[in-house]
Amino acid sequence: MKTGLRLAVTVTFGVGLVLHAQPAPPDLVIVNARVYTGLPNAPWAEALSIRGERILEVGTSDVIRKQAGAVTRIIDAGGKLVIPGINDAHAHVGGGPEYTALEGPPAFEQDPSLDEVIERIKAAVSKAPAGGWLKGEIGARVLDDPRATREVLDPITGDRPLLLASWHGHGALLNTAALRRLKVAEQEPDPAGGFFVRKTDGRTITGLAHEYADYIIRRRFNLLGPRDAQVKALREFATEAASFGITSVQIMSTSAPVADASAWISEAKVPLRVRLIDFPMTSMPSWKTPAARRTDALLTVSGTKWIIDGTPIERLMFIRDPYSDSPSLRGRLNFPEEDLRLFLQRALAAGEQPMFHAVGDAAIDTVLAALESTGGEKWAPLRPRLEHGDMLEPTHFDRAKRLGIVLVQNPAHFMIAPLMQDRLGERTARTDVVKTILGAGVPLALGSDGPMNPYLNMMFAAINPTNPGEALSIEQSLAAYTRGSAFAEFAERQKGTLAPEMLADIAMLSQDIFKAPPPELPKTTSLLTIVGGRIMHEGK
Repeated sequence: MKTGLRLAVTVTFGVGLVLHAQPAPPDLVIVNARVYTGLPNAPWAEALSIRGERILEVGTSDVIRKQAGAVTRIIDAGGKLVIPGINDAHAHVGGGPEYTALEGPPAFEQDPSLDEVIERIKAAVSKAPAGGWLKGEIGARVLDDPRATREVLDPITGDRPLLLASWHGHGALLNTAALRRLKVAEQEPDPAGGFFVRKTDGRTITGLAHEYADYIIRRRFNLLGPRDAQVKALREFATEAASFGITSVQIMSTSAPVADASAWISEAKVPLRVRLIDFPMTSMPSWKTPAARRTDALLTVSGTKWIIDGTPIERLMFIRDPYSDSPSLRGRLNFPEEDLRLFLQRALAAGEQPMFHAVGDAAIDTVLAALESTGGEKWAPLRPRLEHGDMLEPTHFDRAKRLGIVLVQNPAHFMIAPLMQDRLGERTARTDVVKTILGAGVPLALGSDGPMNPYLNMMFAAINPTNPGEALSIEQSLAAYTRGSAFAEFAERQKGTLAPEMLADIAMLSQDIFKAPPPELPKTTSLLTIVGGRIMHEGK
């Protein structure tokens, strides 16, 4: 009897404790800040609190400060701007073998001629070990030069393999030593989706590779790097990303198969949220099922990307009418339309989000038509993505919205205005119409696809030299880089805005990007980067 009574009292007392327990205090609070929440109906606040991996409350400094307990860390932001963590919706990363780099200005900034590249090669050869790799960048001028063949390179490089990669990621020129090292035959067949330029005999390759011929070669080159080099590259990438306030990154797995890349990311313990996107190096009919899907706390594997056309730089962007500076060319599709439809039928059945690099108006026409013929509005829940979509125009908008299209754009693409004018003439006014796209209600996300610095990319978007009337405001760019990018990966209920119950993915910036003039934006860094409530970076 006494034992039972004592037990009853203990249980009752325990229940009373549960019923009257006070909520646990937050682990961290940030007060005296200028908080941009990203919520359209309540975009600004002064403070926020975090418990565990999620935001507890967003509000005034007085209210949030009162939540703090004895062990709560209190950060006084001193009026600094606090934003949702940046989500880079289109990034590339990968290690490779050691090499001697060709010196000179980046090809993006100063497109070198073949003669200039040859002088850089000569200088690099004098520094490189025998048999060691040489690597450099080229652009439109080399790709346009009929002299650009391995026969020009071989007498200079000897046994040193040389890879000249186009800065925009479409096209490469290799010497004979590099082709042999990468197991590319003298009469290598064209792979699905790509092609080699050939000598007058129509069979022997010149060393110039385009589209999937290029991507396969670059992957082979990257995979020459040892595992520890791949892991090191990922760690360095994550460190740099966190220094900018990037908390999520969507990586196109171009440099390695997703199985390898996901293992390296796990080994590197990348402290960011990573979505790894499959990039098959096969024909579209060979695609049967998605890559092994994976969803961990910080790593997700999902989505499949194909490159449908090239770029205007090498005139492989597929357009309706000929190029203004080359009336015999319209670009080309990398894959037959029937192959595209077959892939889409299988992707729809598998519930796989399809992503298409589609730049030209004719390429976008082809993708939209294929989506319509394989499911139409059934695609909307899977949010098919157009990567870049530079010539997505008002005639496409209604169809794009019915299909659930998300545009993932990269502001660095806006910075080749003179070349676009040469290639397209008056049609340039129909390119990169991102402001109109937003106004039409087509979801927009931003990613780097080049320079990682998101504030540099926001500057590009705020200027948009290709189409200045379509420049974005800083708020529009930031929303696309956060809320828009989260929507592009089905994560808008978890991240992309600062609100109670959302993941505590947050950045406090070194300057107020809403007030800084555009030329000053690239100087922005993160003073505090938080991922899931954990501080991953503290800057000065």
